[in-house]
Amino acid sequence: MTTLWLIVLALLLATLLCLVPPLLRRTPAAETASDASVRAFYLAQREQLRRDLDNGALSPQAHARADEELQRDLLQDLAMRRDPRARLGGQRAGIAAACVLTVAVPVAAVLLYGQLGNPRAAATIAMSPAPEPHAQDADNDMALAINALAQRLRASPDDADGWYMLARSYETLGRYNDAIAAYQEVLRLAPGQPLVLADLADALLSARQGQPDADSVAAVAQALQAEPDQPKALALAGMMALRRGDAAEALTHWERLQKLLPADSEAARQIQTNIAQARAMATGGAGGASVAAAGPATGAAASEGAASGATAPTTPATAASASAPAAVTTSSPARIAGQARIAEALRGQVAPNDTVFILARPMEGSRMPVAILKLQVADLPRAFVLDDSTSMSPDATLSKAGKVRVEIRVSRSGNAAAQAGDLSGVVTDVPPRADGLELVADTVVR
Repeated sequence: MTTLWLIVLALLLATLLCLVPPLLRRTPAAETASDASVRAFYLAQREQLRRDLDNGALSPQAHARADEELQRDLLQDLAMRRDPRARLGGQRAGIAAACVLTVAVPVAAVLLYGQLGNPRAAATIAMSPAPEPHAQDADNDMALAINALAQRLRASPDDADGWYMLARSYETLGRYNDAIAAYQEVLRLAPGQPLVLADLADALLSARQGQPDADSVAAVAQALQAEPDQPKALALAGMMALRRGDAAEALTHWERLQKLLPADSEAARQIQTNIAQARAMATGGAGGASVAAAGPATGAAASEGAASGATAPTTPATAASASAPAAVTTSSPARIAGQARIAEALRGQVAPNDTVFILARPMEGSRMPVAILKLQVADLPRAFVLDDSTSMSPDATLSKAGKVRVEIRVSRSGNAAAQAGDLSGVVTDVPPRADGLELVADTVVR
């Protein structure tokens, strides 16, 4: 920090040394047209004296005396024609300009830096490692891929799987209203799909800061009517019941969901925590308040590892074969587990409700995430698990990716694409089966 300001001071002094001395230097007065005429007259007089000397009209001694008198007269005439007040005024103007520049240059530099620069950048850079440019490139690739998919679907709007992938991608970027529209396109092509209805309800809740409305309640009810054991719908139904103060109904949904989840999964542990809080609320304790206030980040996200992305939406022709989500009935061979946290030095730069994304991208080929989790800063530090059930698309899963780079991003805007001021951290060359990963958000995005 001290070194930086010393460099700034040295640059300011160098600038002033280039600007100020020329202004303080006394410059000779410029010769006017009348001065040139007087000089020409005396030169003519001197030439006449030389001719008189050559003709013998003047002796050498007389010529020398006359020449000295001419030079003295010339200097006196020129001095009389100079205006000493003009010279003094020009010198004063130079001194005034030098004083103004000495004050104005540093002040202008400070004001410009305060307006266009980042006064806290030096302190932040001092405590944070340099960000990886590759992460920004990956985010740009992701945005380009999503835009390309959206353009293709506008040209071919009858692709249900494409609309589903686009909806999940929009959710990843925090564009919930666009995700809602994409889910509605899926339901137009494949009506009544329980998973899609649950995803639609989740997007509706996210767009409304976790507040249930008639559309989200109806979507969850339709999903459970079509498939009573739909995991994400059960998680959302429990959360919405707890929000309206019905802890008993929340327990009914969550206990049913708990039986569907693998006992050692992260989703099962989160649901067990929610059940304990709901029971505390049902018996008059205050434990359920945090679940009710958390919205989808707590209730819905608890089943995210088991339900979201488990199956792609099916077209009407194949709807009969999609009676149960794959994540509940099968186990994924790929699994990356670890602990996610924020560097202590940067913890004060984020708020508890800021969004946290944990995602995996292939090291080679497409930069689209093959697995993603969404949490909040208040949830950290915590254990995480990425597997095929957390993929955005059944065609792009962790099992198919090979080695991946696992990233954590803390986003104030809720947008998965990196923005200035976000926190991030990366672990590269992670195999599809890894445990004990230490994922730390220790870099400020510029």
